[in-house]
Amino acid sequence: MSDPNARPFPPGRAEVAAQWRALASGEVTREAVHAWAFRWVEGEGAFTDFEEPLVLTGLQYLHGFDLCCDPDRPDVVRHGTSGEGEWVASLNDVADGLAHWEEQCALYDADPQGWSRAVRERARAFVRAEEAAASPVRATINGGSASGAADR
Repeated sequence: MSDPNARPFPPGRAEVAAQWRALASGEVTREAVHAWAFRWVEGEGAFTDFEEPLVLTGLQYLHGFDLCCDPDRPDVVRHGTSGEGEWVASLNDVADGLAHWEEQCALYDADPQGWSRAVRERARAFVRAEEAAASPVRATINGGSASGAADR
């Protein structure tokens, strides 16, 4: 008998890839893939420690492939069902995302520590660029001072 309080056993990379391929080929719906990934992204398995970071990344992509533009509110993107609005990601985007994810998996397999370092550095570079872009805006808001405190 299974424990009803036990966390769901997380999928592995092969299961994520199989779901992604099935979606890209039209064998399963976006809604079905979203529902499958939901438990590990938002549901009871959301706090699972994944041994491989790319499994969680793949689940997050699968969870989001049902995002669509709300036809009544064009600035709103939400999880939806077929016919409720235009999909944010085309089936070509889904297939391209799978190819990119598989490339990242191969890079990770070749050098997990190097892959992790590269991802962290890309994240740091992104944050630095965002901070640099926001700096002139902050200076304007703060009356020409980068911190605002010096002028007070």
